[in-house]
Amino acid sequence: MMTISIVLVVAISLVALVGTLSLAGKSDSDYSAATRGNLLNLSYIYIGLALILTVGIVYFVIKLA
Repeated sequence: MMTISIVLVVAISLVALVGTLSLAGKSDSDYSAATRGNLLNLSYIYIGLALILTVGIVYFVIKLA
């Protein structure tokens, strides 16, 4: 059951990241320049979330063992 949960979290995160990046790439030039900072901030959020989830999963697995 735990493996399914981990796979779902990773899959949903990857789909959200790919969707965000693909939508951010389809804009006009003026909006694209303004969006670059927002996209960078959103990428930082995804990276931070991935780190937090990884630490949480590792902690849970170690505590479980």
